[in-house]
Amino acid sequence: MASRFEDSLFIKSIEKGFAILELFESVENELSLSEISKLTGYGISGTQRVLYTLGKLGYIEKNQQTKKYTPGIKTLKLGFTYNRLGTIQKASLEIITEMVSDVRNSVFLLAFNNTNLINIMHSPSEKPCPKFTAPGTPFDLIYSAAGRSVLSHLPAMEAVALVFSSHKNAYTKKTITDPKLILKQIETAYTKGFSIIDGETDLGTISIGSAILDKNGSPIAALEMNASRKEWKGMKQREQLGAKLEQATKQIGTNLG
Repeated sequence: MASRFEDSLFIKSIEKGFAILELFESVENELSLSEISKLTGYGISGTQRVLYTLGKLGYIEKNQQTKKYTPGIKTLKLGFTYNRLGTIQKASLEIITEMVSDVRNSVFLLAFNNTNLINIMHSPSEKPCPKFTAPGTPFDLIYSAAGRSVLSHLPAMEAVALVFSSHKNAYTKKTITDPKLILKQIETAYTKGFSIIDGETDLGTISIGSAILDKNGSPIAALEMNASRKEWKGMKQREQLGAKLEQATKQIGTNLG
């Protein structure tokens, strides 16, 4: 795996360690030394040294029976540290709490990192959420309401590139797979200030999302609410909730300064 960065201050050995940790974002099982070496493109010897170091530091655990590797407990600790100190979460917490109390629906706070949306906080309400999503879970940029709202605030060519390069899954009979039609939905999200996805990933679920922008108008995060079709029957109700969500994201943007 070639380095993406070439400058005098960049420490490539640290990059290798994080590249190995990031492999576990997209796998369901433990990985062996040879598998990690193959996936990263690092040699067996170098991979073994990095794994040994990460293990000593507590960021990788080795199953002594299978001789395979999984993330260590310290990776979870890093996530908790982010939750405690994260700027976006600090700027959002009070607003999200008020939002949950007002609309009586769970709200997700999602961070945007160039091509991914990651759940960093879930504020539950007394109503059950259609799908529990743990912190650290990625949200589909194309098929989440938050994702489409984020895309609507990216430079046009960047958004087009992401839509056309993304994998299209026909989750339900209502899933939009035509990139041009997805782009129309993204344009609508820009006009309204929020996005609504109706039954595209689950026929019984509706999602509403709105992007959080920095002072330059670039998307850095988003809020999303999900509910069953029974709860959000009318379009007027969905539009009203979308407007409230957009107002909340604007307040968070103001808090961020």
